[in-house]
Amino acid sequence: MQAPHSNLIYCPLTIQLPDWFRFSSRDIYKACKDVEGRRQWVERKLGYKTSIKDSCLGNLWLPVVVTTKGSFYGEVIGEGAIPNCYEQPIDLSDESRQSLYYLADQLLKSLSATPSVYLLQFRLLGKEIVFDRLWPFPAAPALASLGHQKPDLFSYHSQCLLGQPLLKLTSVFESFSIC
Repeated sequence: MQAPHSNLIYCPLTIQLPDWFRFSSRDIYKACKDVEGRRQWVERKLGYKTSIKDSCLGNLWLPVVVTTKGSFYGEVIGEGAIPNCYEQPIDLSDESRQSLYYLADQLLKSLSATPSVYLLQFRLLGKEIVFDRLWPFPAAPALASLGHQKPDLFSYHSQCLLGQPLLKLTSVFESFSIC
């Protein structure tokens, strides 16, 4: 994220930024920080169920890499039985996966998403997707990609911010967890 009138590129990895902090994706971060607003939009416009307040938060994350040429999706990341212990890949049915891709695509279009790595947090209620929130950067669950894929989600994120061409994704392990 380039600062106005400078060569600096900011790479905030938190949603809690002060209002005075200016950077190119500020509006996207503000929209993602408004969790209730995003949830209401998803319910009204797309008809998906959403988390209620802070109960039943999502324990699954869909990585979405947005580039100037389009978007692509990473393998779903899940939180294991131990809090903050992340696993990748989590298998979903084709039906759930397609519904999830549609949700991510519509949500990112509504925000005019700029090149970056986004994590769509959700949970499953049976086969139904329950939207929780959207992170405009590779949050903690992206740690699971460090041993699962090359390049990892943090590398993709920096490549997006620098406007560099993305390297081809290769799977390293069948399954990987990081605690």
